[in-house]
Amino acid sequence: MQLFQINIGKQQTINCSLYNAVPSSKVMIIVSAAGVLQIFYKKIAEFFQNNGISTITFDYTGVGKSLHGNIKKENSNLANWGNRDLEAVIKHTIKTFPHHKIILLGHSIGGQLIGLAPSSFLADKIILVAAQSGYWKFWKGIGKIRMWANWYLLVPALTKMFGYLPSKKISRMENLPKNVAKEWAKWCKSSDYLFASFSHNKLYFDRIKCKLTSISIDDDIWAPKKSVEWLTAKFENASIKSLHFIPENFKALKIGHFSLFTEKFKDSIWNILLEEIHNKDK
Repeated sequence: MQLFQINIGKQQTINCSLYNAVPSSKVMIIVSAAGVLQIFYKKIAEFFQNNGISTITFDYTGVGKSLHGNIKKENSNLANWGNRDLEAVIKHTIKTFPHHKIILLGHSIGGQLIGLAPSSFLADKIILVAAQSGYWKFWKGIGKIRMWANWYLLVPALTKMFGYLPSKKISRMENLPKNVAKEWAKWCKSSDYLFASFSHNKLYFDRIKCKLTSISIDDDIWAPKKSVEWLTAKFENASIKSLHFIPENFKALKIGHFSLFTEKFKDSIWNILLEEIHNKDK
């Protein structure tokens, strides 16, 4: 693993890691879920590296190794993570690996942010893992009540109280800058999700025309199947393949929103991801 930084302007940098495969003709960018450190994807990045796919991970501005200084003073918003941070990583990757095929793997909000990066259309393959609309009405029962409370009560109150979202106090997520939390809550209150906040020329979902595999997970409480299908449909000009994973089909009690990236699925789901990547060549 090689650590490096990318300049995103105004003396700001984001911290990245390269898992370089030699030889390699493909390079993958793993676009993290919100509040998830790039180190979480280390094992699967090494798996791809060992299978001939160079892989890049990175922390968004204000998170993990890309948090420089006091989080209360970080003014980046959620859109910046896509149209600035991810965009910078894509451009750096193309410059560094000009002859490689580019793969984007977006986990949860990472899949959403792909549609905000102008250069995302240059990808040769996209894989979405539990990438969804966060609109609270996609949930049912107690989950619906919990999501409404998150976006209308808990997130706004905690963000105002602390000057950032103290996610570590209530979950396993990393703390989030205030404007990231505020914008996320705004999106999740709208039936049109993030699309209600941007003009068409600031969105790039329909400019993506490569093969795209979208994965939903049966026991994922953070990404109901319908919410995943809603977002996937926004990539209207991509060649879409949808997969739905059920834990028992992998002899597992649960997969959820995160476990897919853990080593217990190395000999099953990870190999399916490899197949989907190589299907671009067929």
